[in-house]
Order: sequence, then structure tokens, then C-alpha cells
Amino acid sequence: MNSNSPKQHAPMMSRAYRSHSTVQLPVTVTDNEHPVAHFQYKTSDFVYNLRDVSPEREFGDKSFKKQIMTAWEESKKHDVFNYSLNCLYKYLEGDYELSVQLNTERGTLRRKPLRFRSIREPFSHLRFNFTKIRPEEILYKMRCLDKPYSSDPLDVDHLMVVNASPLERGHTLLVPAVNRCQPQILTPLAVRIATDQMLLVEDDNFHVLFNSLLGQASVNHLHMHGVFWPYESDLINRRFDKIAENVFVIERPAWFISAFAFQLPNAAALDTFVDNIAKCADFLTRENIAHNMFFTRAQPIRTSGEVRSEDKTRSLPQLVTAYIFPRQSLAGAKPPTNFNPAALELAGCLTAYTLRFFECITELTALRVIEEEAVLDDVFFAKLKAEVTAKFTGSKTWTACVPELEVPRMEQLSSHELDELADSFQQITSPSPLRHATSLMDEARRKSRETY
Repeated sequence: MNSNSPKQHAPMMSRAYRSHSTVQLPVTVTDNEHPVAHFQYKTSDFVYNLRDVSPEREFGDKSFKKQIMTAWEESKKHDVFNYSLNCLYKYLEGDYELSVQLNTERGTLRRKPLRFRSIREPFSHLRFNFTKIRPEEILYKMRCLDKPYSSDPLDVDHLMVVNASPLERGHTLLVPAVNRCQPQILTPLAVRIATDQMLLVEDDNFHVLFNSLLGQASVNHLHMHGVFWPYESDLINRRFDKIAENVFVIERPAWFISAFAFQLPNAAALDTFVDNIAKCADFLTRENIAHNMFFTRAQPIRTSGEVRSEDKTRSLPQLVTAYIFPRQSLAGAKPPTNFNPAALELAGCLTAYTLRFFECITELTALRVIEEEAVLDDVFFAKLKAEVTAKFTGSKTWTACVPELEVPRMEQLSSHELDELADSFQQITSPSPLRHATSLMDEARRKSRETY
């Protein structure tokens, strides 16, 4: 467990110990100054129920969490972070057990999020992407020894890199097939890597996150976040409705935003688990519905009983579970005056960017922000739920488009909003030669008219 975690948990029960080495230097490294290690593993390292991990695996040298944390701390020597972490946390009283982090540096010193107009916007080499990062930011090249990610022998650069503007210690980015330069659209390969990471890391505070374009993604290059968060999401304690085997849905007000959920009970269900998530995400992308994904460890999902039921004895299995939140589309990032509802926030884990907001926030004010910026209309989600259910039950195919799910086009930002964004992000744009030439021509015409 995270020793700095404000919330203490009971010790886990014994787990299986693995003996083979998991980190080796690749033989193809040519940069002797900054060699990249391989984060290597086998499917036999997967832990399907987190309560089955032994203390040797959880705290010993073979701990995958320890390897990530060690590499992350070592990267500080290369000055790769925009700031040093200095965070506060608190719980909010209310129905949803929201946790809030104060991280003022992330609000002011992180890379300014890019603006997008489409969920399926093409990748652009002219904008920031992960081929432009420094070698010192790369922690590992990821590799599964007995179940390769791809049959292509050249498809090997699946990276784990530091997040230069971290939320917590160990905050990384997972970048599948970095040199393929794929846009920020969730693929089966990305889901596979996210699932593998969840099955490897021996900590119920570890999560993998994905934000689509128009859903708070800040870079249009396929990536996910690996985050340790010291408070669990109360979403894992909620009652769901079952759609298909290990596929569920929750609707408001059981949770403050409706979502689809997928749970992995055992090794036999692994491929189906990955396939179901990929199908759902691909469907939302084709229908132009922005979405966020939150991976965590959860007790077996309930479909009966109380709306909320916590595992106070901590005896139930802890299974890899993924939640997909269909949401409103946002054309661009907003000034970070409160918080931006992305994958982590929709799971109930908020980041405040100002001390004033952190001190004043209540569950009601947080839910108002999420309602305005993320929650879909209930009638629309009911149609979406019916369509997804029909596809999972086989009465409709996944490839068919659904006209009634067409999301209205977003309005253009006003000039006032554009000025506000420019001021808030302190953007400086150098004048282009064409613009400069045009200005000179306009000035010449003006003087000619005055002379005339």
C-alpha cells in the first residue's frame, strides 16, 4: 500500500510469489547516456483478486509498484517535472464520499491543454505529441513475454513515461505503439495494456485513466494515465443493473453521472473483458459521444440490495473493474479556476487548482460543475443504454449507426471566450509572415486614401 496514503487499509491476505526478473535492459539500446529499461512480465504475474497477493510480492523487490515508484523517483535527477508535489486532501460530506486534492502547481505550471473540435480529430505531427518528449522522461518500454501485444516484430515501442505535471507520486503515462502516432481514440491494444497494468500493480490505490478528445484529453496522441490516489472511489460500493455477463450499467442518482461497468472475475474472462470495453468505446467514438474511462479494483458488482454497500470487513475479492462515462463534449480546456471533470473526477476524486476553491468546495458545488460540464441528459442516456444493451445481447450489431444518438454540434466560442482563454493560459503567438504582410498592405491602403 502507499505509505503516504491518508486512508489506512487492513493488510492483504497472502499472495503468490514470482521468481523471475521483471526489469532488464534492452539489447537494442543505442543511447548509452539514457538507456531505457524494459518493464517485463508474464501473464503468470497477473493477480486477478488483489487479496491473493503475498507480502513478498507486495513489498519485496519483485513488486511491480515498487519498480514503477523507484524509476519515477530516479527520474527526478533529470529535472523532468514541472514542480514538486505539495498536495492536501480532504473528504466532502455528502452522499458520494467525494475526495478532493489541492494541487495549485498543476493548475498553473502544467502544459496548456490543446483545443480540439472532433472526437475523431486526426493526429497532427505539428502539435505536441509523445514523439517529442525527452529521453529522460521515459521510464520503461513495456513488454509481455508470453503474450505479445502484437504479432508485428517492429511494434515494440510501448512506453511508460513520467507525467511531467503529476497528480501524485508515481503518476505515469502509458503510450501504446508510440511511433504509430495514433490519435486519442481507445483501441483494443490500449485496453489490453491498461488491463495488464491493473493486473500487475499490487495496490488498490492504483488506477488507469483514459480521456477522449472533447472529454478533457489534453494531447491528441493515444495515451492513458497510471495514477495512485490515496482515497478509494465510492463508485465501487454502488448497486448496478446487469446488461450482459460481467457488463453492467449505473444511472443517476445511484451515482452522480451514469456509466457502463465491466468486471474481470478470472483469467478465463480476460479476452472477453478487453473486447467488451473496446467495443463499447469504439461505439461511443463512432457516435461522436465523448467519454472517460476509469480502471480500479472493486468488490464483485452487486445488482441487488442497498444502493450503497461498503465492504467494511475487507473480505470480498478485489477485481479489476472498468467504468466508462459517456459525457457532454467540451471543445476546449477551460481556465482551471475550480476543477475539470475528467475520468478521475467522474469517479469521485477531484483536483482543485486554487486554495480558495479547495476551502469552499462542497459536494453540492462539485456536483453542479459536473452537471454543467459532463452529465448527459437523462433521456439521451436512456436511449444510449437501450442501444448498448441491444448490442451486448446480440439483438443489434455493433457496426450499425444510430441516428437518434447524434449529439448536437457545439457552438463556436465567442470572441470574449477566446480572449478569456488566451489571458488565462498566457498564450503568446508570434505573428505569421502572411499576417504581417497583410497588416502592411492595409496600412498602405489607409495612407493612400488619406493622401487622396
